[in-house]
Amino acid sequence: MEQKSTFWKSAMIYGLYIGIVLTLYSVILYVAGQSTNKSLVYVSIILYAVCIVLAQIHYRNHEKNGAISYGQAVGFAVGAMLFSGIITALYTLIIFKIDPGMIDQIKSVQEEAMLKQGLTEDQIEQAMSIASKMMTPGWMSMMSVLNAVIYGTVISLVSSIFIKKQPNEDAFEEAMEEVKTEE
Repeated sequence: MEQKSTFWKSAMIYGLYIGIVLTLYSVILYVAGQSTNKSLVYVSIILYAVCIVLAQIHYRNHEKNGAISYGQAVGFAVGAMLFSGIITALYTLIIFKIDPGMIDQIKSVQEEAMLKQGLTEDQIEQAMSIASKMMTPGWMSMMSVLNAVIYGTVISLVSSIFIKKQPNEDAFEEAMEEVKTEE
């Protein structure tokens, strides 16, 4: 039971840190007027990866005594990203309350992308009428939680390969040798 409490507490704390880092990055993009710049938005995926790896390493070394299985590393990262998603969802709600015009900016960027794909005006109008129903602050906040968990899952499936570390099987023998030498 102690282990679960440590898991969720650590996941929540690291999720909070990751959420704050990603929210600060989003605020910087917003202030710079680059919130819809796709290449800069992709940088957030790199931030996700870096934050996840750092959180996994710290969790492994400080909470798991240097040993963590692949599944534990994946689970921890997904848990942390769930909490991170909650933080970014709160940011999403706040930013759309502060600047409701951002939704119109996002819509215009999507329309431009569809025009570049060669869609007709009717196709774009139909797609945008469907998309408009999902472009509400509440819906976009829920999607930010889902996206964080999906990104966390995908990234951690790869990063956990490198983070996993089996416990030292000779640790018991080493401890017993230390006890014998102390006597």
